[in-house]
Amino acid sequence: MDFGIYCRKSYFKDTSDSVGMQLSECQAFISRHFAPEEVSSVTVYQDDGYIRSNMDRPGMNKLKEDVDAGLIGCVVIYKIDRVCSKMIDFCTFYAFLTDHKVKFITVKDGIDTTTPMGEAMMYLAVVFSNLEVRTDSLRITDNMRHLASAGYWCGGQPPLGYKIVPVSKGNKSHKTLEFDPAGIEYYQSLVSIFLENNFTISAMATYCRAHGIQSRSGKNLCSTTIYRLLDSPYCVEDTPAMYDWFEGMGCIMDPEHPRSEWDGSHGIILYGQMEKTAGKAGAHVQAPPTSWRISPGVHLPFQTAENYFRIQDQFHKHTFTKKSRNPRPFLKGVLRCKCGRLMSYCVKHRADGDHTYYFCTRRALDGSCDMPYTPAELLDDQVMHIFRQIGHDPATVDKYLKDPQKAPKNTSNALRKSIEDVQRRIEALTASLAENSSSTAAKYIVVEIEKLDAEYNELRRKQMDAAAEERRQAAARIEAQEKRDEIIRLLDDFDQFTPEERNQIAVEVIKECVWDGSTLSIVL
Repeated sequence: MDFGIYCRKSYFKDTSDSVGMQLSECQAFISRHFAPEEVSSVTVYQDDGYIRSNMDRPGMNKLKEDVDAGLIGCVVIYKIDRVCSKMIDFCTFYAFLTDHKVKFITVKDGIDTTTPMGEAMMYLAVVFSNLEVRTDSLRITDNMRHLASAGYWCGGQPPLGYKIVPVSKGNKSHKTLEFDPAGIEYYQSLVSIFLENNFTISAMATYCRAHGIQSRSGKNLCSTTIYRLLDSPYCVEDTPAMYDWFEGMGCIMDPEHPRSEWDGSHGIILYGQMEKTAGKAGAHVQAPPTSWRISPGVHLPFQTAENYFRIQDQFHKHTFTKKSRNPRPFLKGVLRCKCGRLMSYCVKHRADGDHTYYFCTRRALDGSCDMPYTPAELLDDQVMHIFRQIGHDPATVDKYLKDPQKAPKNTSNALRKSIEDVQRRIEALTASLAENSSSTAAKYIVVEIEKLDAEYNELRRKQMDAAAEERRQAAARIEAQEKRDEIIRLLDDFDQFTPEERNQIAVEVIKECVWDGSTLSIVL
C-alpha cells in the first residue's frame, strides 16, 4: 500500500504539535500496524505555517493531486484538527478520499475508517474539534468584551498620546492608558495644522512631506496613517454628545454605562473595530460600526469633543463621489511599479488634448519611490503589440508564461516501465533465493535484492513527481489556451469593446505586469 503522511503547524501557536513530531508519530504508527511487505511507499506532505481554516495549502494541494492520480492508497495524520476545523471542509475532504477509495487513519484520535465504527468516530472527532475551537474563541472574546466594558485596554499598540500601564484590581492585573506628554504634543500639532489650514487628508500628507513632518518612528506620513491618527476616539472626552454620535452610527453602547454617566471625565474605549479576514493569518479589515462596542474608559482624555467633531466635519466636507469622465486605461489594476506598488492613473489637460499617465501610488503617498509619470499610451501599445504577436502566432504565448513548458526528463510511463523491469528482476532473484537458500550464493542474492528494492523505491518517488508535473503541465496548457482565446477575442472585436471591457480582459489575461522605467515585463 502507498501511504501519504500529512502534517501541519499553524502560525499562531508555538506550543502546537511540530511537524517533525507529527511525522515521527505517523511513521511509527505505520511501522507498528503494517508489515514491511504491506508498505510500498511513504510520501510526506507538510504545511508549516498555515492555519486550519485555510484549506488552500501547498502540501494539502499536492496530497490531493497525488490521490487524484492514484498514487496514494492511505492517508495518515497525527490528529484530525491537522486537516481542518470546519465540518463542511472535512466532509468535502473525506468524500474526496472516499471517491478515490483511499483509506484514512488518525494516530492520536485512534480512528481507522476501514470500519463503520471508525468512520462514525471520525465524524464525532471533527464535531468536538470544531466545538473546542469555537468555545475557546467565544471565551476569549467574552473576556475581552468584559474588560472593554469595564474601561480597560484590551491589547495592541496604545493610541497616540498614551502609554500602557498595568493596574491591579483585587487579585487581578489589567491594563489601562496613561498620558504620554510627547505623544500628546505631537498629536495636537497635527490637529492644529489640519484644522487651521482646512486641509483634505491628501493635502495634509503633501504638507507633511514638504515640511519634513514624519511619524514618531521616522517614517513619512501617508493619507491612511493621518486619517487613522486624527479619527482615533480614545483621547476624546466622554460627553453626552459623543454618546449620541456613536449611537447614531448604530454602535453597541455599553448598557452598564448609560448616557447619563457620560460626563466628560474619561476617555473612550472602542472594541471590535477590526475583524479578522477568514483564512489569512494576521489579516484584518474594518468591521461595520454596528459591530463596535463603546464604553467610557478608565483613562483620562486630552481631546475635546468639540475638536473631534470639527475634525469629522472636515473629513466629510471634502468627501465626494463622482463618475470618472475619462476612459479607463488598458492596464488599470494590472500594472505595477518596480517597487511592487500598484500604479494608478491620472489625466492631464493640455492645449493639444487630454493625456493619460500612469504613476506610482507610493510616490504620490510618501515620495519614497522615484518612478516618473509614464504616458499610458506608451505602455498600452507595448502590451497590445505582444497581443498582436500572439494573435498572429498563438505559439508565441509560451514566451510570456511564468513557467515555460519543458518536456520532463523522465515521463511517468517510462518510469513505470523501469519499475516493472525492477519488479521482474526482484521476483526472479526471490525465486532463485528460494531454490538456493542454503547455498553460499544466498547472501549475494539478498544484497542484490536490497539494492533493487532501494532502486524500486527511488523510481516510485520519481514516478509520483513526474505524474504530478505532467498534471501541472496539462493544467498550464489548458490555461494558456484559454488566455490565447481571450487575446484573440479582444483583437477580433477591439473596436466594439468599451475601455472598461478591454481593461477587464487585460485583468483576466495578465498575471504580472511590471514597469521599471525602461522595460515592461509581462507574464500571462
